[in-house]
Amino acid sequence: MHRILLPALAGLLAGTLPLAAETESEGLAAIKAFTLEHNAALVTEAKRLRDLVGAYAATIAAHGNDYAAAWAAEGATLADGVRGIRAQWLVASNHYETIEGIVAGIPATARYDLILDAGNPGTEAEDVADYDLALPDGTVLERPGSLFHTITEPLFWGSDPGHAKLAADLDGDGQVGAGEMLFDANLALGATAGLVFWSEALMADMQAWEPNRDDAFTAVVTMTPTVGDYFGEWKESQFLGGAGAAFVAQSRLVDVLAIMGGCQRMYAAAVSPVVAAGDAALDAAITGAFADLLALVAETRDREVQGERFTAEEADALGAEAQDIAERVVAQVLQAAARHGVEIRG
Repeated sequence: MHRILLPALAGLLAGTLPLAAETESEGLAAIKAFTLEHNAALVTEAKRLRDLVGAYAATIAAHGNDYAAAWAAEGATLADGVRGIRAQWLVASNHYETIEGIVAGIPATARYDLILDAGNPGTEAEDVADYDLALPDGTVLERPGSLFHTITEPLFWGSDPGHAKLAADLDGDGQVGAGEMLFDANLALGATAGLVFWSEALMADMQAWEPNRDDAFTAVVTMTPTVGDYFGEWKESQFLGGAGAAFVAQSRLVDVLAIMGGCQRMYAAAVSPVVAAGDAALDAAITGAFADLLALVAETRDREVQGERFTAEEADALGAEAQDIAERVVAQVLQAAARHGVEIRG
């Protein structure tokens, strides 16, 4: 089954779909180059985000760290600052989402996914982001969760009221709506410095990574079946009427397209040449299944963009359909892995 996409996302995907590599070695090299390109952009954009936060914090500090006084004196400057920080956060985050399906699936770099994007705080039992975050005032937050979605997104969009310092009419409409507030500058400075540090650390390890067959297969097998979890996060997000503090900056479906696109890219570039050499029909089946998966996500996102509101039940059904396709991909890739003596690494 191949879906027909609505125009908006059909055009987007047409320019981003990965091309199959001629050889496995070329494909592995292309994956590393692609990841490093976006990782470099992530570092650059994270630094810009840190600098914008620094300007925001300087405005607050100029008024004795009195948020009310700063707002009274320089409200327009602070409102512009918050808008700029939010826009820049999206730029940085989207560069990471583009390579998450690769980074999180490679054993040598998987820990960075927990720290940057997907890890839980230390209060949770599993998938904990194993790092501590130092703040400018000397506070050290032990295993506070991922920098993008646990800390900075809820902080900048006001979905974490514990770090809101002052309710403020940022858009100037005479009312203070949801998410309109000045946020904790101390936490923002520490968290954005953390984003820069860990993005650069990822870059160093990605540069040192030696692409290989086992890692390529492992990444596809590990990350493709996470699609169902992402649909669950979409269902629980504020875009579908939920109360989740994360995934408020943009629809989780945007992230799903990027993450699954990374999985598809890894398969097409680095795994497909291996599978096709031994079983062209199996390669065609996997390639087609990936096309179906990306089309399902893209079509759902396009419907959302067009204004359709999905119920929780509809989100569950779409997630189940996506998960079924993903599990078919995994089963077929594992079949190929067994034939070629590939080790799937945990």
